[in-house]
Amino acid sequence: MPSQNSAGAVVNVDLCIVGAGVAGLNALAVATEYLDAGARVALVDRRPDAGGMWNDTYSYVRLHQPYEFFTAGDIAWRLRRPPDYLATKPEVLDHLRYCRDVLAERIALDEYYGWTMDRFDERADGVSVHLSGPDGGELVVDTPILINAYGFNVTPNQPLALSSAQVKSVSPDSFDFSQADFTDTDTPVWIIGSGKTAMDTAYLITTRDPGRELHLVAGVGTYFNNRDATFPAGMRRWWAAKPVSQIFGSVADMYDGTNDEQVTAAYRARYVISPMPESQRFLNGNLSRSECDAISAALRSVVADYLADVVDRDGMPQLVFRSGDEIPVVPGSWVVNCTGYLIREKSADDDPYVSKGGRVLTINTGSAIVQFSTYAAYFLTHLAFLGKLDSVPLYQIDIGAVLRRHPQAAIGISCCLAMYNIGLIADEVPLKVFTNCGVDFDRWARMPLRLASSAQFMLTHRRKRENYRRALDIASQRLGFNCGPLVGAPA
Repeated sequence: MPSQNSAGAVVNVDLCIVGAGVAGLNALAVATEYLDAGARVALVDRRPDAGGMWNDTYSYVRLHQPYEFFTAGDIAWRLRRPPDYLATKPEVLDHLRYCRDVLAERIALDEYYGWTMDRFDERADGVSVHLSGPDGGELVVDTPILINAYGFNVTPNQPLALSSAQVKSVSPDSFDFSQADFTDTDTPVWIIGSGKTAMDTAYLITTRDPGRELHLVAGVGTYFNNRDATFPAGMRRWWAAKPVSQIFGSVADMYDGTNDEQVTAAYRARYVISPMPESQRFLNGNLSRSECDAISAALRSVVADYLADVVDRDGMPQLVFRSGDEIPVVPGSWVVNCTGYLIREKSADDDPYVSKGGRVLTINTGSAIVQFSTYAAYFLTHLAFLGKLDSVPLYQIDIGAVLRRHPQAAIGISCCLAMYNIGLIADEVPLKVFTNCGVDFDRWARMPLRLASSAQFMLTHRRKRENYRRALDIASQRLGFNCGPLVGAPA
């Protein structure tokens, strides 16, 4: 690796991947199946080591899915826990770094941690990737293919800037709830947000300090997959587990682009759970019945509004909401910022999943072919190395825009998008691409049901494709969001 102070140095590699989280590592795992053993790959990440967001997220975060399917390629975990175990932050980091080490044995891996990509220049014969190092050094990586594996691009949350000094504003990423500043107090806690971070925080507080007064400022509220229904554990796994692709397929089959409420209601009745019964937004997170019940029992109130500020009125702090309503709070109350981790709308800087020149693959939420970054990185990288990335007419959407602006339609749209695109991909890649996919949630179901579901998919996906495409077209035109193949990509 060149010195960080060698301004303008150029290195030549066979592949450059920006992002060493689970998306980037899945891209790397796929790439090692195509590259020669002597190939050189540059792996770049702004963080100090592999692991992506898991490096700097809050300490009590837990994986919300069965841990064995959170991996790179088909690399098995060394951890030996029950299949439904929710892995901790150190365990996830250990596995992702183990994946990196396994993959580094397959190719020559140059790792650039603490480096950021300033820009890339795409040419007909390659890409020049301009990097800045933590000590001010500059580097140009010259590569035939660049993979920007941003995924959800999760960044740590900061405490909210509030006008009142009588409340304690913190965030999970900047504050340790086990320290005496928190445990030695008994003042109320106001959690701002309703997604997975909010649920993790509420569950932590209620289990460690059951008597603590707890409130949730939830906005429109978030609902979750009931983990007991989507990933039934114990003996139920062998008779009640249904392949996730079959669940998505049944929703996609029902959706016609107009029946948002009907499809959402049907899905909610069977698979959804939330401590907020009137919640409207779905992020595809998972929550168990026991977790939900514990949080529900602990919540003193749920406010369906958005916090604008905390101000002092007549010497007392007041929560001020976007609606104009105000709620007085006890001085010394805790305000915990759990907002905005995953739902981010596309910005002008977001790139399409494939560049016009066809040499840059980007995994992000602004140009998404499926809702899961692991799936996107895995399948799109296969298409890239098969030379089909810019020829398969995959539909892509801005997931953040759909989730924020059209939450009632999100389930139908995301299921249709996944089934449509996976069907297209299935016709373009070898069968082993699916059988070797370690991030496939279908593996939770028993083998006979998985085989039956796969056979049904292969028999029907071409026939259903037009229905899925039509539903997506109708929904995008009716609701006013972009959905379809990339315009201007090379054929």
